[in-house]
Amino acid sequence: MIKKGKHIAVRPNELIEARYNLSVSQNDIMDMVLAKIEDDNNYLYELNINDYKHLYKTDTSNIYRNLEKATKGMEGTGFYLLTNNDKGVEKETFFVWFASIEYVRSEGKITFEIGTKLKGLLLEMKKRIYYKIEYPINFTSIYSKRVYYYLKSFEDTGWRIDNLDILRKKLQCPKSYEKYSFFRIKVLDMAMKEINNFSDISFNFEETKIGRKVTGIKFIIKQNQNNKARNEIAATSTVLREEVGIQPQKNIDNIKLVKAIISEDIKDLEAIKIFNIASGDINIIIEKYNIVRQLNNVKNLVGTVITAIKEDWSFPKGKIKVGTFNDYEQRSYDFIELEKKLLGWEN
Repeated sequence: MIKKGKHIAVRPNELIEARYNLSVSQNDIMDMVLAKIEDDNNYLYELNINDYKHLYKTDTSNIYRNLEKATKGMEGTGFYLLTNNDKGVEKETFFVWFASIEYVRSEGKITFEIGTKLKGLLLEMKKRIYYKIEYPINFTSIYSKRVYYYLKSFEDTGWRIDNLDILRKKLQCPKSYEKYSFFRIKVLDMAMKEINNFSDISFNFEETKIGRKVTGIKFIIKQNQNNKARNEIAATSTVLREEVGIQPQKNIDNIKLVKAIISEDIKDLEAIKIFNIASGDINIIIEKYNIVRQLNNVKNLVGTVITAIKEDWSFPKGKIKVGTFNDYEQRSYDFIELEKKLLGWEN
C-alpha cells in the first residue's frame, strides 16, 4: 500500500461507481479535497490554489478563473450512491458534495465544509485508491479522468469487463456516443493515450461482440513502466487545444471522429477545420452536415459545412423532419435561395 503523501488523493471504489457528473475543473477540486481531508474532528477545510498550481504542466493563466467557476457550479450539487440492502434490493442515496463551499477571490482560496456522513463514507471505505493528483489533474479529457479513477479501483485485479451500455452510463457519456465509433475515439482511445503516456498505470482493451455488434469492453490494466508525464503533458495538451493550422496527424482522434460523421472523402486538415469551427461539439457537426446534405449541387462540401456552422443554419419548418439533435429554436433559411447562393460559393 502506498503511503498517503501531501498531494495523494483517495477515491473509495464506491464513490467512483456513484453516478456523478463533474467538469474537468470540478474533478480537479475533488482531487484536492480528497488529498486534504484527514481522519480528525474537522469538517471545515481550506484549499490554497497556490499549493496545487505547480502540479499543472499546462498553461495556468486561467486557473483561478476556472476554479472559481467550478466552485460556483458545485454549490448544492451532489451524487447518488448505489448500494444493496440485506435482501439484495438496490438502494439509492443522494449526497451533496459540500455542506458549504466558497471561492475567496481576494486570497485565491477555496473553503469548504463537508458533511459528517460523507466524510465518514470517504474515511471508512475498506477499499482505498491512492494516486498522485498530478496525473489526472493534467488530463485534457474529462473521460480520461473518469476512466483513470475507474481503472485505478481495479488495478489490483488487473482486469475488468463491462457491458458497453452500462459503461457509457457510468462515464456520463452523451447520447451521441451511443454510436460505438464515437465512443471509442472520444473515450477509449483518448483515455488510453493520456493514461498510458502520463500516469502510473496503463491499459489496453478488448471488444466483446454478439455477431458484429460490440456489446462489452474488457480492460487489461497494468502498472505503467513508461511514464512520460513530467516532460510530455504540456506538449500534448498544447496540441489538443491548438486552432486551425496545426499538423493534422497530431490531432488524429478528432480527424477520425469527423470522418466518421461525414461519409464523403475529406482531407485531414479539412476535418480539423470543421472540428475547430464547431468548438469540438459533435452534435453541431452532425446537425449542420445533415442540413448541407439536403442541398443540391454543393460545389464545396467542407466550405458549406463550415458556413452552416458559423451562420447556424437550420432546417426550414415543414420541409425536413427535425431530429433530437436540433430540437431548439434556430433561424430558418430558404433552401432555394441557399442553393442559388452556394452554386457560386468558393472557399
